[in-house]
Amino acid sequence: MKQGKIWAALFVAIAALLFNSAAHACAVCIFGAAGDPLTDAFNWSILFLMAMPYTILVSIAGFLFYSHRRAVKKARSEAEKAPILRLAWIHKESGR
Repeated sequence: MKQGKIWAALFVAIAALLFNSAAHACAVCIFGAAGDPLTDAFNWSILFLMAMPYTILVSIAGFLFYSHRRAVKKARSEAEKAPILRLAWIHKESGR
């Protein structure tokens, strides 16, 4: 049984050395850091694919933060415009 595993491992190692083009399955592995325009295109596409969820998340969080700040500012400005003394009397409660 052990001898069969050794022969299988040896066969895989020899096949990898003889058919090294099969090892270049990944687009990045083929070109490496050669400065090829195709390599740069792959790198930029990966960057954009990874950055898009974060961009969307930051945009939504920024909008919520802006809306909250705007609501607080509006509430403060309305509080400043309100009269100093408010009457507690409501027309409904007067019974008329």
